[in-house]
Amino acid sequence: MKQIRFIATVCIAFLAFSGCTEDEQISYVLQNISAPTNVQAVFDISQDDTGTVSVTPTAVGASAFDIYFGDSDNETPTQVGPGETVTHVYGEGTYNLRIVAVGPTGLTSELVRVVNISFTPPSNLAVDISLSASNPFEVIVAPTADNVTVFDIYYGDVTDEVPQTIMAGETGSHIYAETGDYTVRVVARGAGAATVEYSEVVTISGASDPISLPITFDAPTVNYAFGTFNGASYEVVDNPDASGANPVASKVGAITNAGVNWEGGAFTLGTPVDFSGSDKTITMKFWSNVAVPLLLKFEGGVNGERENEVVANHGGTGWEEISFDFATSAVKSYIDGTQGVGEAFVPTGQYATLVLFVDGPGTTAGTFYMDDIEQSGGTVTPLELPISFDAAGVDYAFGTFNGASFNIVDNPDPSGANASVSKVGAITNSGNNWEGGAFNLDTPVDFSGSNKTIRLKLWSTVSVPVLLKFEGGVNGERQNEVVATHGGTGWEELSFDFATSATKSYIDGTQGVGEPFVPTGQYATLVLFIDGPGNTAGTFYMDDIAQDGATQPLALPMSFDNPAVAYDMGTFNGASYAVVTNPDLSGVNTSASNVGALTNSGVNWEGGAFSMGTPVDFSGNDKIIRMKFWSNAAVPVLLKFEGGVSGERQNEVVANHGGTGWEELTFDFATDATKSYIDGTQGVGEPFVPTGQYATLVIFVDGPGTTAGTFYMDDIEQVAPSTDLKLPISFDQAGVAYDMTTFNGASYAVVTNPDLSGANTVASNVGAVTNSGVNWEGGYFVLDVPVDFAGSNKTIAMKFWSNAAVPVLLKFEGGVSGERQCEVVANHGGTGWEVLTFDFSTDAVKSYIDGTQGVGEAFVPTGQYAQITFFVDGPGTAAGTFYMDDIVQQ
Repeated sequence: MKQIRFIATVCIAFLAFSGCTEDEQISYVLQNISAPTNVQAVFDISQDDTGTVSVTPTAVGASAFDIYFGDSDNETPTQVGPGETVTHVYGEGTYNLRIVAVGPTGLTSELVRVVNISFTPPSNLAVDISLSASNPFEVIVAPTADNVTVFDIYYGDVTDEVPQTIMAGETGSHIYAETGDYTVRVVARGAGAATVEYSEVVTISGASDPISLPITFDAPTVNYAFGTFNGASYEVVDNPDASGANPVASKVGAITNAGVNWEGGAFTLGTPVDFSGSDKTITMKFWSNVAVPLLLKFEGGVNGERENEVVANHGGTGWEEISFDFATSAVKSYIDGTQGVGEAFVPTGQYATLVLFVDGPGTTAGTFYMDDIEQSGGTVTPLELPISFDAAGVDYAFGTFNGASFNIVDNPDPSGANASVSKVGAITNSGNNWEGGAFNLDTPVDFSGSNKTIRLKLWSTVSVPVLLKFEGGVNGERQNEVVATHGGTGWEELSFDFATSATKSYIDGTQGVGEPFVPTGQYATLVLFIDGPGNTAGTFYMDDIAQDGATQPLALPMSFDNPAVAYDMGTFNGASYAVVTNPDLSGVNTSASNVGALTNSGVNWEGGAFSMGTPVDFSGNDKIIRMKFWSNAAVPVLLKFEGGVSGERQNEVVANHGGTGWEELTFDFATDATKSYIDGTQGVGEPFVPTGQYATLVIFVDGPGTTAGTFYMDDIEQVAPSTDLKLPISFDQAGVAYDMTTFNGASYAVVTNPDLSGANTVASNVGAVTNSGVNWEGGYFVLDVPVDFAGSNKTIAMKFWSNAAVPVLLKFEGGVSGERQCEVVANHGGTGWEVLTFDFSTDAVKSYIDGTQGVGEAFVPTGQYAQITFFVDGPGTAAGTFYMDDIVQQ
């Protein structure tokens, strides 16, 4: 028992000892286990309005970080390790960003930071609101702003409006249905919630231009008001039936009859119809599905002319073209039952009111449509080559067969060989073989000479054979044809050479069909097949059908556009030449037309020459040649005349091109011409004034230099000298009145240069000013063309003669818009002819007016002045005669 008790005591003691030891070890370990401390973060918030925030968390004792960005509910944290960076994109607002630092044991510590995200709001909103030049119901809105993403535009014409949203740099537009005042509101939005807006009231007054013939119903600026009466009504609508005589999808006038007799309507014309000439026919396209009489009546005689009318019948087949011939069919209208009602009448005056009755005496009810009301008659322009589809008065009728159809339309693709915005003929194939069409020419094509090539421009997107055939021989000439192939690349120019490629056409299977044939007679019918033996369907376009050969002589003016003229230029020394379409519609030549292209290879004295069918005649005062010339480099252009009809001396003028594209160059052979080089003698370079006729016009572009490249010329013409008094003043131009008004004792005359020396050795006219010896005596020119100081050319230079040293004051008055008078003084050395320079950009001062207004202060003129005044020794009393010449602006 004692042993058991001892053993138990020893065990208890051991356990007690062991328990105490274990407690001490646990406490020791736990002393080093705690949550992370010193939780921090580095934040980087972008400044580019994207809301991008970068977070790099740090903490002592952290093994990971849970990041809650605070911009969503039930957010799942993003976990990163120590030293790592996380990026997050916020929307605009304020957020609690929470960083939870997690230790190795799972203990955590938190850091909460408030993140405030705000974006730069839009600013500097400016809105340009304008009405369309072509549609008075259309408004154009062009907003700009800084820090903007999009613009919302509210046009104010509907409730609960959904805005039109456009991007920065874009323009918005809207077409209103009715006239009225509308508030246009533009809201600029950026990346954030802040916006700025602008509102402006626009007034839509609608179409206001007056009506005049032709009446098409398509011009949005024209008010096509049609006053109805006796129950009729009217509106402008879309063509409801594009067929028959009016297959065009366009606007038309709709007249609705209620079923009452003598109901109708009237146009009040802004430009009266004039029957004083031979154009006494009115045509219109009219739609009806029942046969009805149409009465067209003219009232409102400008000088009290008699009312009159014509009745024409519509067949009820839809769109028909109705003709009202007032030369043969007009009768006097009813006024009061007397005054010859119903008698034949031919109008010869002007009428401001056009009245229309549809079944006037009857009661036909329904809606009828009208379109293209126009005046015609008088001289009819014949259908002949060249066929351009643009000439007024020409009936370009093209009779189609075997399923083809034809129309005249606007060029749908101004490119390639036909870049002109013009009318063209549209042929539509239905897919049958041997379908096509024919022109019946009023002037037959004449193959009796050497001009046996026909050219035409044709548009196709597929490669097709095109057969051109001539029939209708005036004297029974054999039908013949030529085939040319189109490559399918859009507009191409096709050539049909009847001198080398023509064959006999099919007639009845015999008569030598297919044999070579050279036509020598005249033909009145031109037939065209596009893929005649095949079945290619689609629409093709044709334009500029012309017969080659110069049926008109080459003469000035030279436009490069007349298909009957051969604009041949012979080139030499490496230059080449072609007639091309204007490549740059800008500057002084914005026309989409042909021009001459001269290409230099880079050799000096290369150029070209035109042999004129009609010589240039310098026997009169018209000694100026003017041309439009294109270059992208500054070059001298030498224009030379050779081939004197009676052996006249060759001569030339040089004009400088500034290299700015299309510029107009002037070659004055009255004042600037010199004798051309022939063999090194014969006075080369001496002044010369041509008085005879010349058959050769030569052009050198940078003749003595080696400038290579292509240059373009157009509109070469001979013109009379201007009679306007303007700078430069040479005192030599025929027809110009060089009148100077003098004052305070001075006198003036135009005389011959008395001293050919110094700066003026030319035997020419000069202006002579004589001072009597009184101060402030002088004279002034009143200019027909004001001097313009708006640009950088603010220097006036002149040649001035004096035998005594004197100050010369040059003053500008007569500001076109009330510009301030100003002046410059230059000193003459008294050595005879000297060149004086008056620099109004650096030396001008305000002139005396009434002693105030800043007299004498520095001044730089920027406007236009119509009076130029001279004082020779203004404040002094120098007497004598002084001479002036060649007053120019530089």
